[in-house]
Amino acid sequence: MKFDLFYQLPTVAGQDTANRYAELIAQAREADRLGFHTLWLAEVHFMHRFSLLPAPMLLLAAIAQHTQRLKLGLAVNLLPLHHPVRLAEESATLDVISGGRLEFGAGRGSFTSNYRGYQLAMGESRERFAEGLEFIRQAWLQPSLTFEGKFFRAAGIEVVPKPLQQPHPPIRIATNSPETFAVAGSFGFPIFAAAGVNPPNLLEGRLDLYRRAAAEANHSIPDDWFAYQMMVFPGRDPRRVREMVEPSMRHYLEVTTGLLEPQSQSPEHVAQLEKIKHRMLSTSYESVAAQTALFGEPASCVERISELREKFGVTRIGCWFEFGGLKGHREVVDSMRLFAAEVIPHFSGSLSVS
Repeated sequence: MKFDLFYQLPTVAGQDTANRYAELIAQAREADRLGFHTLWLAEVHFMHRFSLLPAPMLLLAAIAQHTQRLKLGLAVNLLPLHHPVRLAEESATLDVISGGRLEFGAGRGSFTSNYRGYQLAMGESRERFAEGLEFIRQAWLQPSLTFEGKFFRAAGIEVVPKPLQQPHPPIRIATNSPETFAVAGSFGFPIFAAAGVNPPNLLEGRLDLYRRAAAEANHSIPDDWFAYQMMVFPGRDPRRVREMVEPSMRHYLEVTTGLLEPQSQSPEHVAQLEKIKHRMLSTSYESVAAQTALFGEPASCVERISELREKFGVTRIGCWFEFGGLKGHREVVDSMRLFAAEVIPHFSGSLSVS
């Protein structure tokens, strides 16, 4: 069982960008000392209240210089927004300078504004994603790359450097919708799933889609197959935890709701989105704590993680300590330390899934 950190890095009034980045690097140093496995940074564009991470690879390069063991994850590279040559080059460079610590997360993203800002059609994102991922893999593997696709082509180019990890860094695919679970299974790569989007009551059916698609494509399930991202904030006093957590949780839900856009302006899609927004804004602390988060006493966190491992085969927990951005650097570090001291030691080894 591995325990990772996930960052989206929102900002609120009065927070300074340079200070937010400095706090992130300081928390990465502490995570390295505490024994967390991987630090994952999201890629998000054009929405500073939601995220200050349009260029996560630059921050990971800085973090690489301040850490020794911590793996460096992109969660995720928004593949359709990038030319795959550049992304292959930059990712391999990060792997080399970090001593082989890159973990390559790939996804399409769910915010229309990312695509609008890059002047790309979101309707092409699935095709661009699949083609870009294969292009990058071949660029890492082949001494001389020739590639002929719908969006990207190469004729005998030497893409350097090659990653330090061979045959290439680990690849993991983000899964939000049922369709994406099936796509990830067809590729045969390990997956991320966010508890807020894929709560336990929906998870088993979606994991079945992944397994069936993998079987149909003759892929075996990887040992380290399933990372589950959850809001995490342990504490000895549940009332104090709620005081710390609830404003950040509420801020996250309000900001996210304000950024959602319908897939189209059809009455059906508009009405569907309004229902989603209403459900998010009416979400209670109690429901989040009970279903999609690890809040409260360390012993209760241990119990919940054990249940998730037993029921769903979870092999990693992506600990999202810094959701919402309102808790403060010191409080986040204290929570990380408590989790590392009293939760992580209960889990060791890895879990294989048949």
